[in-house]
Amino acid sequence: MTFLISRALADPNVDVRGRMINAGILIIDRHGKENVPLLFPIFESYLNKRASDEKTYDLVREGVVIFTGALAKHLSKDDPKVHSVIEKLLDVLNTPSEAVQRAVSDCLSPLMVSKQEEGQALVSRLLDRMMKCEKYGERRGAAFGLAGVVKGFGISSLKKYGIAVTLQKNLEDRMSAKSREGALLGFECLCEKLGKLFEPYVIQMLPFLLVCFSDQVLAVREAAECAARAMMSQLTGPGVKLVLPSLLKGLEDKAWRTKQSSVQLLGAMAYCAPQQLSQCLPKIVPKLTEVLTDTHPKVQAAGQTALQEVGSVIKNPEISALVPILLSALMDPNAHTKHSLDILL
Repeated sequence: MTFLISRALADPNVDVRGRMINAGILIIDRHGKENVPLLFPIFESYLNKRASDEKTYDLVREGVVIFTGALAKHLSKDDPKVHSVIEKLLDVLNTPSEAVQRAVSDCLSPLMVSKQEEGQALVSRLLDRMMKCEKYGERRGAAFGLAGVVKGFGISSLKKYGIAVTLQKNLEDRMSAKSREGALLGFECLCEKLGKLFEPYVIQMLPFLLVCFSDQVLAVREAAECAARAMMSQLTGPGVKLVLPSLLKGLEDKAWRTKQSSVQLLGAMAYCAPQQLSQCLPKIVPKLTEVLTDTHPKVQAAGQTALQEVGSVIKNPEISALVPILLSALMDPNAHTKHSLDILL
């Protein structure tokens, strides 16, 4: 552990540092329980040390805090040390590195046993940070933290602490783009962390997600795309069946923005598990093909992108080579149909 802290965590390469943090967490998971008295003083001495090179030392400090978090789950839940470790982990969430934020999120979950009485205050603090912080990295860190905390408290905490209601309210907040983006970041991280347990809330929030796809602010639209990918990657078979009708219905809407959003979400279905995707492709592709002749150019463009996304997941090498030709025939039947049929033959 001393080697990992002094050498590996200060490595200039981000990938090396990420892997070393994972290696340290594994060591602590396996051998931490019997070595708590040995390891805690080592970690604390590094955290209290002042260093000449602050930038490098910050990297070391982040890693050590994560190690401390991993070790804290071996302490008894009444140990006062647990609370100070949680505070340090919450500080490290502000580090604009996804690998660090994910590691902190994983460390927070098992420590929530000690925070049952202060759950509401902790959740409110993270929600506030997620919607209002100036920097994107801090808002994303708060979203990862929230997902870890919810996993620790259990799925019932979404209702108990009003998390789902708060997310919904912020998705509808037309005054603040920061709040909408923060809510989408939270939605994405919760989808990823809770998987199929979060599915009932996904169905509930789908209409608000559709609206965010056509938001005036680019950052909100990008956050909506990331949230959609995370959502689709976790949907089960029954979940896909529940989501699909409302998306197909959106294609018939008169408002072009709603159409465009539905098309983009259908494209995000490329991130579904292969089994789920194969079940819904016969319904998706004909509908997306119809969209290619829509009167609005932005809806047409969204249809082309969505078809390309769906086509990109085909694994069969013979067919995947033909995808661009087939797509060109679907996009411009007059010019490319004959050529495509010849190639298929």
